[in-house]
Amino acid sequence: MSKVWSETGPALKARPKTAAFANSKGGVGKSTLALLMGLGLATRHRDASVNLIDLDPQATISDSLRRFCDSRFSVVSDRKNYEGGFPNNASIINHIHSLQSRRFKKRFAVIDSPAGIEPIKSSFMFHCDVLLIPTSVSDADIFATRRYIEKLHRLFQTHENRHIFPPPALVILPNLVDSRDEFNELRFALQKESAYLGKPLYYSPAFRRAFREQKNDDNIRIIFKQAQPYTLWLTSLLTQSHRLEKRPKELFQL
Repeated sequence: MSKVWSETGPALKARPKTAAFANSKGGVGKSTLALLMGLGLATRHRDASVNLIDLDPQATISDSLRRFCDSRFSVVSDRKNYEGGFPNNASIINHIHSLQSRRFKKRFAVIDSPAGIEPIKSSFMFHCDVLLIPTSVSDADIFATRRYIEKLHRLFQTHENRHIFPPPALVILPNLVDSRDEFNELRFALQKESAYLGKPLYYSPAFRRAFREQKNDDNIRIIFKQAQPYTLWLTSLLTQSHRLEKRPKELFQL
């Protein structure tokens, strides 16, 4: 099998389809959306392995989802992947490329990134197919999202990896939206961003209980029932990421 460059040397080229949820701002729903995508992929694709990589020091996803782990679905929270307050890019990249299995026709990796990390410290993103950027409709979150996207473009234009790996598609995910009017306001505020704009996920009190361990996992069942159309769309962003290869010159609504 052919080799490609990684930060620690050669790595296997046939890596799994990989998505990362990231934003410098906390509290925008990265972990909740990563949960939806991870469990959604495992439910929708019975012939696939799904590896959820938790980079958040709080280990929200790791602590909550280990009970769902089996031969197809795994959650990884390795301290080596996050050292000294920053992502260990070499460790993360090697972990992504090491997800080899002849048992499954398809392989997916979903990364939950911590808040407050500058893109320049996150070169593992070059090994992702899609970078999903959740944001709420608050002015503070929109401002932070704009700055984050600006820094992402700077990374993809200047990093030494740019000539080896194509940058991932950038998709803004409106989250915690109360109404269509709020979504339209957010779309207007981000209209000049060179990125895709995803479907809005409307607010539901059920999402507050996403990581609570309940009898028969009723909270997870309720969330998936309420967000089923959205989850199907969200997982298709990764399974059909080849359709997002072209970088839009301005905001492009999906």
